[in-house]
Amino acid sequence: MKYDIGFEEALSKTLQRLTPLPPIDIEIDKAAGLAVAEKCIAAVNCPSASSSTKDGYAVVSQDLDNASQGSPVKLKVTGSVFAGSQQDNAVVPGSAVKIMTGAKIPQGANAVIPCEFTEVTGDEILCYRDTGVGRNILRKGHDVVKGDCIALPGEILMPAKAGFMAAGGISSVSVHPLPRVGIIAIGDEVVRPGESLKEGQLYASNIVALTCWLKLYHINTRISTVPDHVEKIHSAIETMLENVDVIITSGGAWKSERDLTVRTFEDMGGEIIFHRIRMGPGKAVAAILLKGKTVFCLPGGPPSNAMAFMQIALPAILHLAGKTPIPFEIKTAALAETLKGDKDWTQFHYARLVRKDGQLFVEPMKIKSRLQSQADADALIKIPEGIDRLEKGEQIQIQVLFSRTQ
Repeated sequence: MKYDIGFEEALSKTLQRLTPLPPIDIEIDKAAGLAVAEKCIAAVNCPSASSSTKDGYAVVSQDLDNASQGSPVKLKVTGSVFAGSQQDNAVVPGSAVKIMTGAKIPQGANAVIPCEFTEVTGDEILCYRDTGVGRNILRKGHDVVKGDCIALPGEILMPAKAGFMAAGGISSVSVHPLPRVGIIAIGDEVVRPGESLKEGQLYASNIVALTCWLKLYHINTRISTVPDHVEKIHSAIETMLENVDVIITSGGAWKSERDLTVRTFEDMGGEIIFHRIRMGPGKAVAAILLKGKTVFCLPGGPPSNAMAFMQIALPAILHLAGKTPIPFEIKTAALAETLKGDKDWTQFHYARLVRKDGQLFVEPMKIKSRLQSQADADALIKIPEGIDRLEKGEQIQIQVLFSRTQ
């Protein structure tokens, strides 16, 4: 077990020890937002046959080589085909078949002349322009070729990609499921929101914030509040382990005699990856493996709780889902004022993004209220270990929690 390790080492150790959850097969229309687990191969061509991109007439293009407004070419109409029709009316020189958009190109035809360049006269048409070979025809396999790889492991299934795969004949896909997460707030003073509050107690705002963060990533949670009592903590953990892939505890993550959380996991056979990180806020965080499940013990103070979650637990949860463990967009912004760091620690600061004269600036939060600082921030500034200050006007990379600016 290793205590007080650097932030980068802690995150690296965590990701190295965790592997994405075992794949499951799921219907393609239910897989949006999930990570593909296996290479996907197109089962069919799309379109499955060459088809028309226009309402018009299927023709032999050479018949219309000299067609013009002043010298139209007359063709005999021998039939018609519609999208989905199984009719196979052949086209021979001197003839045409009426065709609708999406219909299969009849045998013998090599082009389609749109309706607007024709005139119907009985069972014949006058064609007023030429048309080259292949014009207005969508060739078989133009969009998807049978046998081609159309999705790779790790790709996130966005709607257009899912539609593309469906066009290739894929009706179900192997994906990594989203982890099920259990959140346990620990402390005699902690009260679940909605219950009556006694003097000296406080509402478990951390579990609300964590639940809402996870909801943004479409991850379902179970929540529980437990007093500082070993047996009750143990029981809550055992119950959660049966129903979740990840447990997050809030509170009791320090190493005093009243901080029982990590000790309880140890007594249950948990393997500690680390306990305490050289980062602020959020240093009193532990990562533990227990019975094939992943555990993060977060400190109870709201700023520390949130930062440990965003920087350690959330990237790991995304990793378990087979996704890139980078939860927030990274942007470059000019620092609005000089900011002190600590060479011995990685420091994080809540901040706001503002745009002035077309340039993006990041302003460290100065509100005294811890909760309001978190609530009003839309970005995070990271000062890596070994750097003692960032200068005003310096272009720095920031994590964007959400975007107020374009």
